[in-house]
Amino acid sequence: MKISLKEAELTERLRWYINIRWLTAASLFLAGNVAKGLSIDAPLVEITLIALFIALYNTAFYLYLRRIKSRYLVSIDLPQRAERFVLLQAVVDIVALTVLIHYTGGLENPFIFYFIFHTVLTGIFLPPATAYMQATLVSLSVGAMVFLEHLSIIPHHHMEGFIPVELYNSTVYLFAVYTAFTTSIFFTTYMVSSISERLREGEIELAEKTRRLKDLNLALKEKDRLKSEYVRMVAHDIKGPLSSVLTMLDVLTDEYSRKMPKEAVALVEGVRRKAEFLHGYVAELLDISGMRLKKGLVLEPVELSSLMGDVVSLIDGRKKRLLVDINLEPSTIELLADREQLFCVLKNLVENAMNYTPEGGRITIGATTLDDCVMIKVSDTGIGIPPDEIGRIFDEFYRGSNAEKIARGTGLGLSLVKLIVERHGGRMEVESTPGEGTTFSLTLPLHPEHPKE
Repeated sequence: MKISLKEAELTERLRWYINIRWLTAASLFLAGNVAKGLSIDAPLVEITLIALFIALYNTAFYLYLRRIKSRYLVSIDLPQRAERFVLLQAVVDIVALTVLIHYTGGLENPFIFYFIFHTVLTGIFLPPATAYMQATLVSLSVGAMVFLEHLSIIPHHHMEGFIPVELYNSTVYLFAVYTAFTTSIFFTTYMVSSISERLREGEIELAEKTRRLKDLNLALKEKDRLKSEYVRMVAHDIKGPLSSVLTMLDVLTDEYSRKMPKEAVALVEGVRRKAEFLHGYVAELLDISGMRLKKGLVLEPVELSSLMGDVVSLIDGRKKRLLVDINLEPSTIELLADREQLFCVLKNLVENAMNYTPEGGRITIGATTLDDCVMIKVSDTGIGIPPDEIGRIFDEFYRGSNAEKIARGTGLGLSLVKLIVERHGGRMEVESTPGEGTTFSLTLPLHPEHPKE
C-alpha cells in the first residue's frame, strides 16, 4: 500500500521528534559527567538512570514508528494514530523531565525552562485543545514538585557548587519563578498552537485548491478530447466528398477540357485549386486531431539519413530551383522514435522552408549528436519571421503576417510539429531574421524512456 505525501511528512516529523530525544538522552549523560568534573554536586547515578530510561522508552517509540509507517500496515487513521502517539510521548517526557528536574535542584535549576522547547515540539503536532492539556499537565507536574519539596514532603536536592543558597527557603522566589514558568508555558502553547493551526488551515485550503485544480484539469482534458474527436469526425466526413470532387474535376479536365470554352476551363482549374487547398486543410485537421487522441508512440530504431532522404524525395524543390543540402555528423545517426510521426515533423518543416524560400535559395537539413540527444536543424534562406511573431508561430491556425502574401496555408503544420516533438520528450527552438532566413532546431533524446502522451 502506497504512503501519501501527507502521511510521509507526518511520519518524517515523528522520526525527527524521536531523534531529538536520542540527543537529549546523550546530552543528559554528558552534562552529568561535566557537572561532576566542575565539582558540582550533581546526582550522577540518578541522571544516568533517567538518561537510560529516556533511551529505553525512546527505543520502544522508534520501533512503534517503524511499524506504523510500514507500507503494509499504514491505515487510513494514521493522523489519529500519530496524534495519540505524540500525546503518549509527551506524557512520558513530562514525567521523565519532572523527575530529572527534581533530582537536579527543582525550581532552583534554571534549565527548568527547557520545558518550553518540549511545549513547542508537541504544540507543532497536537491540535490546540490537546496542546493546552499538555501545557496544563506540565504546569501541574512542576507545581506539585515545587509544593511537595517546599513542604518537605519529598526531599529537595540542592546542588552544591551550582546555586550557593537554597532558594526553596523563599516562598516569594518560588511563587515568582513558578508564575514566570507557568505563564511562559501557556504563552508558548498559545503562540505555537496559533501558528500551527493557521498552517494546518493553509494546508487544508491548499489541498482543496489542488484537488479542484486536478478536477478542472481532468475536465479540460476531457473537453479537449471531445473537441479533437469531433474535429476528427467532421474532417473525416468532409475529406471523402472532397476526394470525390477532386476526382470528378480531374475527369472533367481530362475528358472535356477540349470541348469547353477557355473561360470555363479557367473556372474549373480555379475550383480545383480551392478544392485541393480544402483537401489539404482537412488532412491536416485529421492529422492534428488524431495525434491529440493518440495515446502512445510506436517507437522503433530510425536511421536519420534514410528518413531525410525520403522527405526530400517526396518534396520536389526543383520547380523553384532550390538547392537542398543534407549534412549529418556523424554520417549515420540512429534514434528511437515513432518513424511515421518524425517523418511528419521533417516533412512539415521542409515544406515550409520550400514554400517561403524564393527561387534559387538554399535549404539545409542537418543533424548532430549531443551526449544522449540528437539536434536536427532545418534552415532556409527565405522570408524569415517577424521578431514579435516568433512566440506565436506554434499556435494552431496562426500564420505570420508576411507568410500570407507568399503562400496559402492552414497554420496547423507547426503546431503539429511541436506536439510530436514534445511527445518524444524533445524541445524546439527558432532563430529567424526577416529577409534572410529561418532555422528550426529540434532536440530529441536518442533513447526516450518515458515519452509524453
